Amino acid sequence: MRFTPFPDLRRFLPAAAALLILTGCGGSPVPEPPVTLEQVAKLTYGPPVEQFEESAGVRFALSAARLDAEWAVLRGAYVPAEAGFHLYSKDMPMEGIDGTGRPTRLEVLEGASQTGTVLSDREPHDLKQFDQVLPVYPEGPVTLYRLVRAPAGATVTAEITFMSCSAETCNAPVERHPMQIAIP
Repeated sequence: MRFTPFPDLRRFLPAAAALLILTGCGGSPVPEPPVTLEQVAKLTYGPPVEQFEESAGVRFALSAARLDAEWAVLRGAYVPAEAGFHLYSKDMPMEGIDGTGRPTRLEVLEGASQTGTVLSDREPHDLKQFDQVLPVYPEGPVTLYRLVRAPAGATVTAEITFMSCSAETCNAPVERHPMQIAIP
């Protein structure tokens, strides 16, 4: 039998990580406050950061509001530029369904220590098209609200994804486009 002064440390890593979290040295999550769509929609949001790419056919505005001392809310407003266009559900896979469509997403890349729930002001429905069932929002605008744990004055880098389509055509998707916003 051979003696090794340092046993295989890989088996100890999960326990070490758990210990760091329990002792507060790992940025342990803070319980997310329960919120409703009505509550976050009524918050006072700061000035929006706006974007419009003609090939995407959607005007996008990102704004932020304070929920409480720990949490803020990012609001992403997606507005198709033409009537008759819809956006896809936030819960759709990132690559679409069999490559068709792109989800409407509002993710956080940096600037927040924790991200939470994403609420939508519209309920998706199933659209059957070409032997596929696609989860889409009703035609028109959609607003997403994302909870983030970030201090006042922090700059958060968000990432947006969306694609708008009508019954006849689709616009170019916007995938993982970064945008920055200051948290009030």
